[in-house]
Amino acid sequence: MTVYDLTDVARLRLEDISFFGLLLLIATLGIRFLWNNLTKDFIRLPRLSFLKALSLTVLLSLFMLLILVMISGAREIMTPGAWHRQSSHYRPNDIGNDEERQESIESLRTALMQYAHSHYGHFPPHDYVTEIPAKIWEAPDSTGTRYIYVGGLMLNQTNVLLVCEPQHFGDERLVLFADGKIQKLKTVDIYRLMGAQEQP
Repeated sequence: MTVYDLTDVARLRLEDISFFGLLLLIATLGIRFLWNNLTKDFIRLPRLSFLKALSLTVLLSLFMLLILVMISGAREIMTPGAWHRQSSHYRPNDIGNDEERQESIESLRTALMQYAHSHYGHFPPHDYVTEIPAKIWEAPDSTGTRYIYVGGLMLNQTNVLLVCEPQHFGDERLVLFADGKIQKLKTVDIYRLMGAQEQP
């Protein structure tokens, strides 16, 4: 005897559809009940049949979905990098606490110093060299955003910015100088240093 059964994926999809269908039915009955009770006090309001209540519920649901999508989009535009997309929604891009941030940039400093000492004082030309694992270049946020790196510098250059945290870490970010010093600077000061370094 042949037995036909749904696959696990199809069964899960059917359960999801059934659940949301049940919620839609309950919401429709609730809106119809509230609306028809309201017509007792406001005579001019028409009574709702089940189909009309269902249509109103679907329209309200679509409107609420549109509002949520607009909020998610505005949230991403207003704070670039502070949120990351996961499936159909956005989650905050956690940047970790001060201790985690300090430990992370210190690990990168150690790797960069070791590289420079073994390459006659030259830092890596870019942040994709095979001698330094890719994980070390990642800042301690939930998505592993890479540090901003200025390549082609020499060891022990004073007041020369080598590495800084990504922009979404806030107005005050940890930076690493070519002489190994780690300091917290405001974004405007970071841009000023980078601009001065780019000048011939």
